[in-house]
Amino acid sequence: MKLFIKRGTSETDGFTIYTEKGEPCFAADVRAEPSIRITLRGRGGELLSTIRFNTFMLSYFSVRCGKRLYVLVPCLGRRFAFAIYGSTFRFVGNLSDGRFSMLGADGETVMTQKKCWTAHGDGYELDIKDERYEIFMISAALCADICLALGESDALPTS
Repeated sequence: MKLFIKRGTSETDGFTIYTEKGEPCFAADVRAEPSIRITLRGRGGELLSTIRFNTFMLSYFSVRCGKRLYVLVPCLGRRFAFAIYGSTFRFVGNLSDGRFSMLGADGETVMTQKKCWTAHGDGYELDIKDERYEIFMISAALCADICLALGESDALPTS
């Protein structure tokens, strides 16, 4: 399943996730006070996941999807990536390029993201191979996109 993520045009706008047909299917609201908090909602407004950007000894994202809690820690090494805790998923690629994949425990690709131009403007294309993990994959992509936005000369406030 292909989805497209488009970031809003102002600091207070969040993200909209579109289907291949260009129809909005998810909305992610971003609040920046006292720290960054993202809520992912479905078409009917139902809460699907909550993402928080935390800074306590190190910076990390906590992602709550249903009853599961995941922690994504941005890591700088040979490339900018995430260490993922709370699952067997592995992050492969370079976050700073906006192009990466998520692999399952067996090494199979579960999701890929790449920058693209959409009918709604510049954004990201998600290709999710396993719909069982759709909400977490979208949430992880939003964490990556927030990291990219923060790197664009304080595109989002961090206080």
